[in-house]
Amino acid sequence: MQSVTIRAAAVAVAMLALTSVAQAQQAVASTTALTSDARNVTGGDRTKGFMLGIHTIAAPGLTISGGDIDGDFATTFGAGAAVTVGYGITRMLGIFLSADVARQKTAPDDSPEGSWGLTHVQLGARANLPLGGSTIPYLTAGYGRRALAAKATTEDGETMDASVTGTMLAGGAGIEHFFSRTMAVDAGVDVGYGKLGHFTEGGESWDSEVNATTTIRARLGVTWRPGGRR
Repeated sequence: MQSVTIRAAAVAVAMLALTSVAQAQQAVASTTALTSDARNVTGGDRTKGFMLGIHTIAAPGLTISGGDIDGDFATTFGAGAAVTVGYGITRMLGIFLSADVARQKTAPDDSPEGSWGLTHVQLGARANLPLGGSTIPYLTAGYGRRALAAKATTEDGETMDASVTGTMLAGGAGIEHFFSRTMAVDAGVDVGYGKLGHFTEGGESWDSEVNATTTIRARLGVTWRPGGRR
């Protein structure tokens, strides 16, 4: 009887040992899976694939001057919104199309008076700086068009459609910080440089010789990358 009891105890101890080993292996596997999942969340591959960004922007005023301009035409600081659609070709390189608009007032004593919409549309490339972790700095470069348009009021009190347009070279920098697999906070600054020299007013249009101007937009918003679910 004692022999049977000893054997039963030995079997119980062996089963307990096997159970402990199995639980330890399962814990190691779970830890490995979590570590791998964390690497997926913080890895650089998250910048690959489709991207959609929605931002608010702040745009300082601009001044248009030149030989064909009587004095200076200037606008004041304004705020607005922007949208960006992009695609990450690799984790370091992507392409994008963006558009933004900010509402600005005519500077005091400038004519024609009005509330102007400053618009930028650009096609560009983005270079991500692979520093690791969940924060990704980047640089952008592109080409596009700018426009100022409004229902303007002349010195005679007449209201008419007015606009001034031109092409631009664009550059920028920003930081994208991921707080989930697919969502990130995005902040940056964009700069456009070129001539706003094609004028339209009251149905008439003409080209004027003007100096190049710089437009700056600071932006803050979120980006969505559905590829981060993988």
